[in-house]
Amino acid sequence: MATRYYILILTVASTALMIITPKAYWFLGYGSVLALIGSALAFGSVSALVAARGLYFLAHVTPHSALLAVPTAFLVSLWLGGGQGLIAALVTLALLLAAGYAIGRGVGGDVAASLLASFTASSSAIVLYEAQKRLGAASVSSLILGDPLLVGLSEGAIGLALGLTVFLISLSIAREVFYIGLSRELAAVDGLKVEVYDYTLYTLIALTTVVMLGIVGFLVASVLILLPGAIASLFSRGSIETLLASIAVALAASALGLIGGLALNITPSGVIGFTLVVLYASLKVFRVG
Repeated sequence: MATRYYILILTVASTALMIITPKAYWFLGYGSVLALIGSALAFGSVSALVAARGLYFLAHVTPHSALLAVPTAFLVSLWLGGGQGLIAALVTLALLLAAGYAIGRGVGGDVAASLLASFTASSSAIVLYEAQKRLGAASVSSLILGDPLLVGLSEGAIGLALGLTVFLISLSIAREVFYIGLSRELAAVDGLKVEVYDYTLYTLIALTTVVMLGIVGFLVASVLILLPGAIASLFSRGSIETLLASIAVALAASALGLIGGLALNITPSGVIGFTLVVLYASLKVFRVG
């Protein structure tokens, strides 16, 4: 009970801190705040499920897929037309589902993730080069580095909507996903449709990464999708508590990243990632000690 109380305090305090920040920095729009809250909700939720299933390596290479999918969508839309967001989501989802299918057919998770990383890294080098010639180096750089301070109100609202959607879906499947993580075979015997939950999780990972790539960037997306859940698992119990703790950790890192980035005149994305790394290392040392 005490843990849930602290989780609630951390969640409320972090959210409130981000909401009041634009009052101290006149140039900061609320679109940035909404986007950061949305990304924390989405990545925090997904990260908890990734930790429960032990899909760290596969989740880690998903931003590689999104980094390939986003410029690919731009080039395809130039040639054939169509919505870039939809194309990017479909490409990322297809790559992740292919890796998931391979895992379901007996290919080791590390092997499948390694193949996916190798393919996307090689393809991204080609596609990013082509995209840079048409978009310019600044646009390509933003995909890698990310800058939430440049997010407009409409984009922030989309990010928040996605975050809430991912949170609600994650909340509805958390117990089953954690159960499958404990014993896939026993979950199947008890009647759970294991593959349905697998592909639902893969879809959540893909959509979250694609939409949030332009907000936090490739580098920090790789951290946000892994560490909040890993940190939450160090001090929380049960599926729902771990999910909420993971979101609270992501919100706290986002709030500190926003304040720290503004104070130091650097990108908040880097401070968010650094905060999560320091927090995880500190908790591990504290637990060992």
